[in-house]
Amino acid sequence: MIYLDTSALIKRYVREKGSDRIEETLLSADMVSTSKLALPELLSSLARKRRSHDLTEKSFRIAMNRFEEDWRSFLVVDFHDDLLPIIRRLISKHALRGADAVHLSSALWLTQSSRLPLVFCASDAQLIAAANAESLETLDAEKA
Repeated sequence: MIYLDTSALIKRYVREKGSDRIEETLLSADMVSTSKLALPELLSSLARKRRSHDLTEKSFRIAMNRFEEDWRSFLVVDFHDDLLPIIRRLISKHALRGADAVHLSSALWLTQSSRLPLVFCASDAQLIAAANAESLETLDAEKA
């Protein structure tokens, strides 16, 4: 199973450094997971790119449609109370932003509850380092 934080997930819908790596990873993944937090984060990112003219209106609509279609097939971890102690521990142990702590806690919770092997994928060196320190297998979307 692959877990994508929003920094990795956006690369599926907007061409940028690491997009090819994400496409390859998704093709070989038996299951794709993310946090419910990825939905507002990704929608906000796409809208911001449209407003700044980094995406044309047509590209924006294509990306939105593709994301909405993909979302239905993702295993989405809801933000629930079981994540709170994990988030507290992660924030006290690692220098993480709040959203990053939610993503990492979601991946850790999913690993613990499913007992399935999971690869945590992000495009943020600090988050990747924290995931490695938490004994997760990681994939940095921007590194070859």
